[in-house]
Amino acid sequence: MKLRPMARGVALTIAAAVVAVGCSDSSTGASDEQHAATGTHAGSASLPPDSLPVKVKSEVEKGLGYSLQDATDLGRTVDPEHLDRWRFCLSREDEGAQAVDLGAVPYGEKCPTHWDAHVPVPKTPDVTGQDFEKAYDALLSKGYDGRSIEVFYGSSAATAHQDLARVHGEVCKQTPRPGRDFDADENVKLYVAEGTCPEQ
Repeated sequence: MKLRPMARGVALTIAAAVVAVGCSDSSTGASDEQHAATGTHAGSASLPPDSLPVKVKSEVEKGLGYSLQDATDLGRTVDPEHLDRWRFCLSREDEGAQAVDLGAVPYGEKCPTHWDAHVPVPKTPDVTGQDFEKAYDALLSKGYDGRSIEVFYGSSAATAHQDLARVHGEVCKQTPRPGRDFDADENVKLYVAEGTCPEQ
């Protein structure tokens, strides 16, 4: 298997961040639901042994490159900024390759027994009326890529990804609508109130 130059660069950047974090191999003892709800972050003192950052760190220490993939047939993008929300499930490598594919699912889901296993399509959660941080966390926990979540806060223009920390308030509108089937190719839009709901 050969990693494309861009994918290899992203993988090396992630690897450096994971190694710098120094993930612990000790389990927190938290259930999947507790892990997803509390949003344990990669900078936490310890992560469960089946967390994706722990597995990535292990592969990097072996001198291997890697790619990150949804282990199911849903085709979700494993968000490199939120690896701690994903559980490692499967791996595969080519004969003599210096890289490995790592398959994962969001915490709260069971690992499939084989690659590209068919699983029920999750529904888009209803995050209207929730605090933005909690709403954003709920979407990440369902497997949405943080880079595909557009946030409108006090203006008709989307808030830059690096400025999301300044967003405070309740979500007054969302697309796609709650209960809609997950679609890996669909961007999510959150409209966060700053006094009144921003215009679309």
